[in-house]
Amino acid sequence: MWTQILFNKVLKHYLQSSTMIKCHQLLRQLHRSSRSSSGISYTKVSSPEAGHNHAPVLFLHGLFGSKMNFNKPAKLLAADLKTDCYCLDCRNHGKSEWRDEMSMDDLAEDIVNFTQEMGLEKVNMVGHSLGGKQACLVSSLYPQLVQSAVIVDIFPVSFSVSHLDNVCAALCLLPLSKIQSRDEASQLLSSQIPSEVERNFILSNLVSVPRKEPGSRWKWRCNIDVITNSIADIRGYPDSTPVSNVRTLFLYGGNSDYMSPARVRRSKELFSNASFQALEGAGHIVHFEQPELFYDAVREFFVKYGAVSEVKSESFINQSSQETL
Repeated sequence: MWTQILFNKVLKHYLQSSTMIKCHQLLRQLHRSSRSSSGISYTKVSSPEAGHNHAPVLFLHGLFGSKMNFNKPAKLLAADLKTDCYCLDCRNHGKSEWRDEMSMDDLAEDIVNFTQEMGLEKVNMVGHSLGGKQACLVSSLYPQLVQSAVIVDIFPVSFSVSHLDNVCAALCLLPLSKIQSRDEASQLLSSQIPSEVERNFILSNLVSVPRKEPGSRWKWRCNIDVITNSIADIRGYPDSTPVSNVRTLFLYGGNSDYMSPARVRRSKELFSNASFQALEGAGHIVHFEQPELFYDAVREFFVKYGAVSEVKSESFINQSSQETL
């Protein structure tokens, strides 16, 4: 009996010690979520070894995504490259503010404003789909801000009326007041969104409402109405942008419908230091379908061009295929 009492006293003393408190504070610092004054929600993953010579990395998700999509690669990259990583929620997504405007210029300005608020003079960027377009536009209009960029399964071109229009129409028509489960929602969307991977990705935005609240049991985490009204601009890309000399990797899925020789040619015209790499076995959502290959490709690129320090920890085995187009 007395041994248990003594053990409890020692444990209490340890938990209240300054060492334990410092460890707890450090853990909070290493992975912290917040919202900028301009309304952009973000998670910061800090490296204790990060220094002023390391360009931090911004992760920008795609349409209907969220900052949570890049939690794992951000943690790995912060440790491997000894730099800070920021995962951002795009406006009208996740926990960022909902706004009535959502043009490509608005989205690019959001990134610039965020870097200014955080005091970031130079950044690396990883952008998937819509986030990739954001990164492209920032690299073209504000090249002094960008050290290097990885553009994931998208190209700096305008897309005609497409699958995205059908997706938005299907989401707007989904009867949230009658749906009993996320599985039921998935079944209702299956004709317009045949890919189960894509449906699950989009339905991560469908969240349940506490039963004590009146109205529908479900709601969208993203602003479906504004996204739908802005889809023509989101599909587009400015016809005339300055040629960027930012070192850029266009990383695309080997099975992706977004890749075409014409889009590669246009990318080369707009990005003079561009390289291209295919990840076999991946479609459009590369970081979900081939996460290890995706991380290795991003890491390897930033080791070469991201102005980061020597890497000490091991990464995944890189089995990706490269293409020079």
